[in-house]
Amino acid sequence: MLDIIYNNFSYPVLFIWSLLEGETGLVLGGFLSREGRLDFAYVAAIAFCGAAISDTLLYTFGRFYESKANSVLGRYQSQLDKVHIWIRKYGGWVIIFDRFIYGTHIPSIILIGMAKYDFKKFILLESIGLGLWSVSFTSLGYFFGKEVISVIQFAQHNLLVIIILVIVFFLYKKRRDITKVEKTIK
Repeated sequence: MLDIIYNNFSYPVLFIWSLLEGETGLVLGGFLSREGRLDFAYVAAIAFCGAAISDTLLYTFGRFYESKANSVLGRYQSQLDKVHIWIRKYGGWVIIFDRFIYGTHIPSIILIGMAKYDFKKFILLESIGLGLWSVSFTSLGYFFGKEVISVIQFAQHNLLVIIILVIVFFLYKKRRDITKVEKTIK
């Protein structure tokens, strides 16, 4: 699969990929720029543009089609609850860093639009976030290539398993701590 992508990857493919998701495409673009097949700056800039278009459309959807956005967001209720808390607590920082938090990006951008967040501020903060995002993931691909692509693909395909393992770990740790406290009290 990776060979097919590798042999057919180009700037237009990266642009389309960035409209939809982006991280894996950026890493692959960074890897190919290290091999001299693509230009690092073009990879980061094209992904930035594709993601900016996508995010602006999501923001606009939330802002001007609130009732339809509510029906779409119903599918993201757990992420939506997190985003509400984050926006109240961290404000504009959510816009800058939401692309780095897997699974919350789409609902957060729609919700920011629904909240009638100032468009100029949104564009400014979104540009900062997209700049960090595009350079970070392109750099990961440039320096770590295939290893990072494998990790990203594994994480995306096994996110539920990873979350369950993390929850089980923390529940086990909490239970162990409670048991220690109970023994200390006795």
